[in-house]
Amino acid sequence: MIAASVALIAVGSLSGAYLYVATGHRTGVLAMARDVPPGATITAEDLIEAKISSDPALKPIPAEDLKKVVGKRAVSALPAGSLLTERSITSAAVVGPGQQLVAVSLDKDRVPATALTPGQKVQLVHTPKDSAGAAGQGGAAAEPNVAASVVRVGKAASSGDVVVDVAVASTSGTTVARWAARGEVSFLVLPEGG
Repeated sequence: MIAASVALIAVGSLSGAYLYVATGHRTGVLAMARDVPPGATITAEDLIEAKISSDPALKPIPAEDLKKVVGKRAVSALPAGSLLTERSITSAAVVGPGQQLVAVSLDKDRVPATALTPGQKVQLVHTPKDSAGAAGQGGAAAEPNVAASVVRVGKAASSGDVVVDVAVASTSGTTVARWAARGEVSFLVLPEGG
């Protein structure tokens, strides 16, 4: 009995020591030191090193890859304290060759209920406030929709209005800017791959 008790105590002690060592092994990974909005360029000041226990379910970026991350852009909003993963950043150019960046202010009634995200494809639709006036312009055909991709979504103002930066073809930039200045733009959110 005494020998069995001693053996059980020894096994329990060894198990406890193993668990302590296993859970005490921590890896340095990159985490957000402050909130970074979608589309923003990540700086070294935006990042901190966090020590976490290794877990195969988590795939954070190792702390030693800091220099590879700085200068990339946030794919979506990165809140302070969140771990950084490869899927949350991109090195893709925000505005490509032959494109222009246009800021579109959407009033609260035109903001889609589904959150817009950087890289998302949308159609910009001209929606004149005075439809009768637009129809009376010599019977001109309605202006075509403009294909765009979302670059950055600003924080909602107290009024509920949201500014969205979009990339459009250079040939459409002036047209979209004119629509935006008059508050005559609506977004059609396209399905993935659309």
